[in-house]
Amino acid sequence: MAGFKAHFVTAAITGGWVGTALLQGAVIEPYGVLAGFFLTTLGGLLPDVDADHSIILATGMTVMAVIASFLFMFSQREGHSVMELVALWLGCYLFFKWIVFGFVTRLTIHRGLFHSIPAAVLGGVLTVILLQHLFGWSERASWLGGAFLWLGYMVHLILDEVTSLNVFRLQGVGHSLGSALKFHGPGLFSTLGVYLAIFFSLSLLPEASRWWYD
Repeated sequence: MAGFKAHFVTAAITGGWVGTALLQGAVIEPYGVLAGFFLTTLGGLLPDVDADHSIILATGMTVMAVIASFLFMFSQREGHSVMELVALWLGCYLFFKWIVFGFVTRLTIHRGLFHSIPAAVLGGVLTVILLQHLFGWSERASWLGGAFLWLGYMVHLILDEVTSLNVFRLQGVGHSLGSALKFHGPGLFSTLGVYLAIFFSLSLLPEASRWWYD
């Protein structure tokens, strides 16, 4: 399977290309390109948050927690003092660093359910919901943000499968082939849990039809 550097670079390049194309098509503003770049890169790293012993990955997750905390702080800047904003940043950072990432690494196994298509869908759906309700983004921006994260997630899974094919090597197909682009995890209950989470999360999504054809 591909390493951290390959996933990071591939997701970042994809996010940059797609963001630039949407900018040229007047779909997003320049700041939207930066947000899309960040979310696609984040999505490209998320499937490996279950790699408990990766120092490089832990560093990457820390950087992502810092950036997410700044985004949250900026979204709440109106009506708050500097000290309150600092407290919000710190609380958000600790939440992502020690609760979200810590919870995930303790309850998952590498190449498990996080390396699956339903996990990518759930990640995109939850991103749309969080961007609208927690960060205060518009419906259009929230949907695009969720799409960017989903895109990065899928790029990671596809890259892992392509790497498993060993196209440029002579030792044959890798043993990890089929362990990324799948629709289930090793456990029945965890798989059902993800599909149920997707089902219930759909009811929280903002209306898309009002702006999709604008």
